[in-house]
Amino acid sequence: MPEPGDFAKASYERVLELLREHHEWFSRSIPLIASENVPSPAVREAVVSDLGNRYAE
Repeated sequence: MPEPGDFAKASYERVLELLREHHEWFSRSIPLIASENVPSPAVREAVVSDLGNRYAE
């Protein structure tokens, strides 16, 4: 029988895995959305993810 925190732990690990994959992909991409705020690598490292700088208009 699964432990009470197993689902939360698995979900957390999956989100971190997806963020790492996204960060790897983003480091090889050229962002072409004019309204996107693209921080420096140092800032991205400080906030862990570039997803915090996205917004919809």
